[in-house]
Amino acid sequence: MNHSIKLIRLLCGILFIINAMMSSISLQAQLMGSSSDFDMTKLMQTSTPPGADLLKAELLPSDNIVDAEHYRLGPGDVLSIQTLSGNATEQYVSITPENSVLVPRIGELSLKHATLAQAKTAIIDMMKQRNPNATVTVMLRKCRSLYVSIRGNVRYPGTYAIPASMRVSTVIRLANQPPKSPSQPNAGTSQSAMESAKELTVIEARRSAMRGGTLTGNEELPSFVSRNITVLHADGTSSNADLEKALALSTVTDDPTLREGDQVFVPFDQGLTSAIAIAGSVIRPISIAYKKGDKASMLLKLAYGLTDDADPSNIQLKQGDALSTLSLKDEQFTEDVELMPGAVIVVGKKQFAVKGASTGVVEVTGSVTKPGAYTMVQGQTRLKDIIEQAGGFTEKAYLPLAYIVRKEQQAPASNEPRYRAIMGMQYTDLTAEDTTRYLMHTMFRQPTVACDIQKAFNGSEEDNVILESGDIIVIPENPKRVYVYGQVNNPGYVTFEPGKTMQWYIERAGGYASGAEKELTRIIKGRSHVWIKGTDKNVIVESGDEIYCPPPTYRPPGYEYQYYTFLITAIGGLVGILNVVYWAFLR
Repeated sequence: MNHSIKLIRLLCGILFIINAMMSSISLQAQLMGSSSDFDMTKLMQTSTPPGADLLKAELLPSDNIVDAEHYRLGPGDVLSIQTLSGNATEQYVSITPENSVLVPRIGELSLKHATLAQAKTAIIDMMKQRNPNATVTVMLRKCRSLYVSIRGNVRYPGTYAIPASMRVSTVIRLANQPPKSPSQPNAGTSQSAMESAKELTVIEARRSAMRGGTLTGNEELPSFVSRNITVLHADGTSSNADLEKALALSTVTDDPTLREGDQVFVPFDQGLTSAIAIAGSVIRPISIAYKKGDKASMLLKLAYGLTDDADPSNIQLKQGDALSTLSLKDEQFTEDVELMPGAVIVVGKKQFAVKGASTGVVEVTGSVTKPGAYTMVQGQTRLKDIIEQAGGFTEKAYLPLAYIVRKEQQAPASNEPRYRAIMGMQYTDLTAEDTTRYLMHTMFRQPTVACDIQKAFNGSEEDNVILESGDIIVIPENPKRVYVYGQVNNPGYVTFEPGKTMQWYIERAGGYASGAEKELTRIIKGRSHVWIKGTDKNVIVESGDEIYCPPPTYRPPGYEYQYYTFLITAIGGLVGILNVVYWAFLR
């Protein structure tokens, strides 16, 4: 009996062990699956890769996408090495100060002067020598930080701590933006480095910015500057950055990433001493500084392509005395001509066959029944035609203040008041006083059409002017008031009364105050702002007009004595001359 119980217990123990083993095998199969459904993602997430602490350091903005063919590795870069074989593993390794890397379970590999692409190839080849069947992936997981200095035509020269992925164009933009706060300089720039920049250098950079336009937050570098940036490397070599070419052709070498100890020098603008240009029917006509090797395709890309009305069969290239035609196919030149200094590409415009007269748009605002934009025919549509389309005037419309604004047909630069004033004075023979008055009139000139809308609707065909596309007809409401000010007893607004004279409004403003220059009192017209005399009874004040009465003219002490002395002296001199004439010729 005892032997039977022991045998049963032994069999139960064996069954328990077998069951436990089967459960363990089932659990492992659930986790791993067969070789065909091997879940590498879950396996890689079960543990932290060795070297993960290298990624916990504070990261600066990486700024630019890294190009593996041109990015040079350096001390502090963190690489990820993933091995996909029987067991999927990922390890993080950092480039040592000697510019080498310790490949796990293999050994040291020198990466001196190696690009990221070269490092990937070298590490993969080394690991496949140990295990030819392994699938190895190498990638850059974190860029190192490095110090570069920037000098020349920037607002804040100095030394900057930046990510190694940052390009020349970005660090220049950084050096032209002020620090966010005294304790938070740009991109890790030390406060001591910022303070060490000499004040005279900053002042000179700002003067250059005023002369030629330096890159700030929203300005572009002059083309001579952007095409001639020099980068001095710590090994004694140098390279040139051409940001215009990099923008046009997306070339990494013309806007390179920076390395340890690089010095970026931004030159001062010397103007377009030798330039190339593209004009005509392009989205962005542009003229830039010339550099040897420039081609027509670069100019076309800098111009952002052709406009919708461009004629691809009419593209002319003028170089020196030669004029040639360029052919365009699929938005690219069939022959990419190398340009010479002074070359100009002109893209022609399609000639559309227009049947009938061309049309345009005129806008009507203010006191009309249906304000808005209305179509018109160039050279035919008149003022009355558009007002009729707008449903006529409302009861509040006041035509003496109505006017038409016309778009200036001038180059953008010539719209600046000072430019217009200087251009208008090239051949002037005005006196100093008249010149001052001319400058005032030019500064405040209004682009209005010379017509009287009130007269136009009272039968004057001369004032029923032909409109142009872009004209704006303004019909104000009746303000029902006149402003009287200056040397009057009660200056201010006076309610408008039709048909009243200037004197009537002055009386409503309390009359002239003591010392008022009555003869110099003027009506200032509400629409034209012209000063006119209001002493005549037939001059009627209109709603919106102003009346100004000057105060007494200041006369210094002794003025009247000097005046009468001069008058007596002049009369005495005249009497003397007459006396001489009488005795010399008439006696």
